[in-house]
Amino acid sequence: MNQKETLNKDLINDPRLWRLALRIDSKKMHVVLFCSVEDNSLIYREIVLDSAAQSIQKAIEEAIYDNPLLLSDFARVDCIIETDKFTIIPSEIDNPDVQEKIFRETFPSFEGNVLENKLKELEVSIMMGIDEELVNFLRRTFNNPCIQHHLAPLCIYFNRKNRLGNAGKMYAHIHDNKLDLLVFGRDSLKFANTFAFREPLDAMYYIFACREMLHFDASSDELFVSGDNAMREAITPMLREYLAYVMPVIFPAAMFKTGKDALNAPFDLIVLPLCE
Repeated sequence: MNQKETLNKDLINDPRLWRLALRIDSKKMHVVLFCSVEDNSLIYREIVLDSAAQSIQKAIEEAIYDNPLLLSDFARVDCIIETDKFTIIPSEIDNPDVQEKIFRETFPSFEGNVLENKLKELEVSIMMGIDEELVNFLRRTFNNPCIQHHLAPLCIYFNRKNRLGNAGKMYAHIHDNKLDLLVFGRDSLKFANTFAFREPLDAMYYIFACREMLHFDASSDELFVSGDNAMREAITPMLREYLAYVMPVIFPAAMFKTGKDALNAPFDLIVLPLCE
């Protein structure tokens, strides 16, 4: 495990006034804690999971147990899971058995649990697959944690931004050589997926392929870019050679008051409180 310093219980006085949010992928666990009644309180840690652990599940357990503060009784606990085992289903299909059947047919070799993230205002559900042991561990360790796919908060947050204006909007969120693409029409979510890439040109390929598939107009439909600063600065000038409207996503003003570390934390963790 690699991190700046251990999260010990003496870092905060009353955890019942604090929120904990975790973001877990196959290599890292990101931790955000902040107090609901105290400005500039946010604590952020990036914890590299032990690649020598018996399994990812065990590496996550070790990371949490090695940071005793995470075992406190918080006001709320959110767990964001990054996984490529997911599918998006329209709200018209609301039978849980049918929803799970669709997921299982999409990922026939997957044997874990299937969880639903219902995005009511978007009229869709994200069905995500997560290892049964990990689900059980999170629910056993934390008090009623809200477990979400990493695209869920981005969908909600950007959808609310999409209500302004009439043009179609695409959001490209870059992190750890991955590209989250979310596309909104004038009244709904059109597309949401994550792509792995190596070079800026690879990310550009996915952006333009998606825009072409959805018949986006280069002169009017908008593109907003967020995430990794270096990659964003590399890709934005190239995008502007072909698209009339390419802009950075503005950091949410409401989260500035939580503390300067908010600027370093994953964007999906930071917008979580704004998606309720």
